Amino acid sequence: MGAEKDIIVAVELGSTAIRGIAGKREPDGTMRILAIAQEETNDSIRKGLVDNIDKTTQAISHVVKKINEELGISTKRVFMGLSGQSLRTMENKVPYQFAEKTLIDNKLIDQLKEINNGIVYPQAKIHDVIPQEYRIGNRYIQDPVGMQSEQIEARFINVVARNGMSENIERCVKNAGLEVADVFISPICLADSLLSANEKRSGCALVDIGANTTTISVYYSNLLRHLVVIPLGGNNVTTDISTKSIELGEAEQLKLKYGTAWHESEEEPDKNKIHL
Repeated sequence: MGAEKDIIVAVELGSTAIRGIAGKREPDGTMRILAIAQEETNDSIRKGLVDNIDKTTQAISHVVKKINEELGISTKRVFMGLSGQSLRTMENKVPYQFAEKTLIDNKLIDQLKEINNGIVYPQAKIHDVIPQEYRIGNRYIQDPVGMQSEQIEARFINVVARNGMSENIERCVKNAGLEVADVFISPICLADSLLSANEKRSGCALVDIGANTTTISVYYSNLLRHLVVIPLGGNNVTTDISTKSIELGEAEQLKLKYGTAWHESEEEPDKNKIHL
């Protein structure tokens, strides 16, 4: 299995269950999964956000304890995923005018990034920044270093979430006697795992339907272009089915057995075909 220090433990907070996974990175860069655990919960996470501090703390503690017991370790540091209803992207443009034609260097690019990072959103916090293109004249360039221009406009996608969102997660982890190793944006990690380089380059949308939320991530030209979390999910379908005088448990089973998001359109008639 390897040394305990080489084992990585990550925890995801879902609306219906809190899940933990432990793995070890192999020499070729792949991740070998060692253990998976989960704790069912229906009233601690709401729309992907921590709704009950005490119950979430207890669930995280139980999940990590299960992993520790299965692997015979005593990990105290966990990686956490950030997702939930308020997570979204905001576009920001930072223009910069020079006195004369100037050679663009990395120092200037860093200054533009610092200006963007200093923007304040009402009741929201920036958790990640994805630089987009830089406009020089009428051209859009992803790497403008080494070019000359009298002006430049940097475009950024800021991933933001409401204030206190990550703090509540860190508080629950700390109350469970654990330490947060790092916090990652869950939809971005999911896209990195599922989408190929070709899909990100040519353009695609990744739709992740959860119990109470649906996350949509749009990629084009290898970059995240848009991210939004919609407060609708699989439970809404179950609830709609239950309105037909069906118990929720039975409605859930009907959804899982017969429900499908795939629609096969009828083949369009051949307008050029001649009927005799």
